[in-house]
Amino acid sequence: MGTRRTSMVIAAVVLGAIASFTLYRHLQGIEAQVYGDANPVSVVVAAVDVPKGTTGDQAIAAGLTTKMMPAEFRPASAIADIESIRGKVANLDLPAGTVVVENAFVPPTQAVANTNAQLIPEGMVAISISVDQVRGVAGLIRPGDRVNLIIDDPSSPDTPTKQVLFQNVDVLFVGQTPVPAPGQDPAVVAASAPAAAGAGDLLTLAVPPLAASKIALVSDAGIYLALVPPDNAPVPVPPVNGDNLLTGDLTPTGSQ
Repeated sequence: MGTRRTSMVIAAVVLGAIASFTLYRHLQGIEAQVYGDANPVSVVVAAVDVPKGTTGDQAIAAGLTTKMMPAEFRPASAIADIESIRGKVANLDLPAGTVVVENAFVPPTQAVANTNAQLIPEGMVAISISVDQVRGVAGLIRPGDRVNLIIDDPSSPDTPTKQVLFQNVDVLFVGQTPVPAPGQDPAVVAASAPAAAGAGDLLTLAVPPLAASKIALVSDAGIYLALVPPDNAPVPVPPVNGDNLLTGDLTPTGSQ
């Protein structure tokens, strides 16, 4: 009886092994069919979860690998060379199974800041001002934009005068939404920013320390912002008051 039971167990093991091998060969055949005419290409894939801030070398050691996939399904910015991420840092969380794309790993100097203070350029400070829809360009300003600051000239109280205080000032935050870091989608950054009631009219600017003191001095009187295009060159702008308001061409041009 014992011998018969042993024989049955051995037979079951053998049959299981045969079935497993047959299934493996069958799956190989299916994969060959799928890839046969699909022009397979190499991509880098996260075989394990890779947290933001992980170095490229750590990610490779932990389970970043390369695999083949049909070219038609390959993301346009997918990385093919796993060695290209060495010396870089993960700029976002990469769940297991994610195809690694460009800007997923960036140089350490471009990595997403862990604190808001890290967003401030060297030699600058951050200062916030409050503007309404009229003074704040109808809410069209976004983090990363540049603005000119226009103020009431306090040196001429008897003659109302508008004066450009600063030009091309970097906007770091609108409300609590920060300027996107390299490789980040602005829409994702905005969606993940903490909500703050009434923060939509608050702008945080990056300026030198002395400029921050000047802005603080005039902010209570109100500041108008002018949104400027990228790479806008500063130009001399004379004060404007009742004496020169109606001078110049009737159609404003870049030369005025």
